[in-house]
Amino acid sequence: MAAMSLLQRASITALAALSGRRLGTRLGFGGFLTRGFPKTAAPVRHSGDHGKRLFIIKPSGFYDKRFLTLLKFYIFLTGVPVAIGITLINVFIGEAELAEIPEGYIPEHWEYFKHPISRWIARTFFDCPEKNYERTMSVLQIEAEKADLRLKELEVRRLMRMRGDGPWYQYPTIDKALVDSSPKASPDN
Repeated sequence: MAAMSLLQRASITALAALSGRRLGTRLGFGGFLTRGFPKTAAPVRHSGDHGKRLFIIKPSGFYDKRFLTLLKFYIFLTGVPVAIGITLINVFIGEAELAEIPEGYIPEHWEYFKHPISRWIARTFFDCPEKNYERTMSVLQIEAEKADLRLKELEVRRLMRMRGDGPWYQYPTIDKALVDSSPKASPDN
């Protein structure tokens, strides 16, 4: 509704500018080709004795408020227990102290971390460095074998071009002893 009102005012202003008349500022625009910015006009509602009340059109804030409320709720739902857990771990367990490794003992990979939460993350979610090393070496070996096979394939193709042989189909010739060369009385013998 407000857009139609603004469109109607703009069309009246344009018509007045084209006809050469000056309308003044009663339409809220101050003329068609003036230097000032156009004023925003809002529909006016008259309701009883309370005077003019403006009906200002603005976007709804319902979804923004709902999003912020839910964001705050879920942050407190997860953040407060996590903060309490971290505080309890820091107070009652604390960081590890550096000590001498006993003779014959091989420490696990997660025992090198200082903080208990870092130890738990390394023990639960990450692989040990030996496993990563073996995985990387396996990938490197497979890639080296592929490179070797590519070089062999290039050499085979080069030799096939040079010698004139290839993977096309070859039909073996029939043995000459199996051919009957005797004169025939009838063609079907």
